[in-house]
Amino acid sequence: MNEQLQIRQSFFDTEEELNQLVTLQNEAYKERGITFSKDSFRNWYVKNPCGKAISFNAFDGDKMVAHYVCIIKQMLIDGRVVNGINSMATVTHPDYRGRGLFKTLAKMTYDCARDNGYEFVIGVANANSYPGFMKYFPFQSVGQLDFKVGYGRHIKQDGEKKFSGYWTKETLKWRCRKFYKQAGDTIIGEHGRFSRTLVGRFDEQMVSSADLPNAGISIKPSLYIGLGGTPQGLFMNMPKFIKHSPYHLIFMDLTDGKLPKMTKDNVFFQLFDFDVA
Repeated sequence: MNEQLQIRQSFFDTEEELNQLVTLQNEAYKERGITFSKDSFRNWYVKNPCGKAISFNAFDGDKMVAHYVCIIKQMLIDGRVVNGINSMATVTHPDYRGRGLFKTLAKMTYDCARDNGYEFVIGVANANSYPGFMKYFPFQSVGQLDFKVGYGRHIKQDGEKKFSGYWTKETLKWRCRKFYKQAGDTIIGEHGRFSRTLVGRFDEQMVSSADLPNAGISIKPSLYIGLGGTPQGLFMNMPKFIKHSPYHLIFMDLTDGKLPKMTKDNVFFQLFDFDVA
């Protein structure tokens, strides 16, 4: 039962809210040895040029015990720039799990987004979170993202698509990380010791506007994760015994059917378009 818990929207524009969030995240992921910082959350939730994140959270007194957030995302849909939200993170303190808090917080987030004119929710769900999204909400399962490994530095879009991420010079520069580099029209992640990631393909002039260092030639294999694109070079599907839990692309129309249906064949979705890169 949740009678003693308070549910409220958080904007993370104060140090107190950021401290509460970091405390919750560090407690929830303590066994996995993962730690979080305020600067990372501040960048994702507050500094996004498209707008501040939409987040509802559960509190026991002054203690944040469950968190759900969607960041603002723009997509090009049938040639139109459409504002929506990207499901980014859900976490519940171990002592408060099993109370249905994810369902409550997510519903309030989606209702808030719809009321403020956002037209879709998109997300990438792993094996743990996928059943909950599909059980409680009218998400469409678009398909599992392709996961390939090989040698090459470029991505080719597989023809024209109804859906693709929409990026400007401002949002691209905000999204880039210190470990990203440029290889012509492709952004490459160089944060791994033994591999690199093909993060996204864009107009070369726009990539250059992010002032990234040159990727250069490397003997490390490259990882490609996405839909609607093909890595250029010698690539193969990642063997099941070493790849991560499958990533499911999910999509929910908040316009009561005014948007076209997203399918695995009509979307160009890149690692750059979601938050694990």
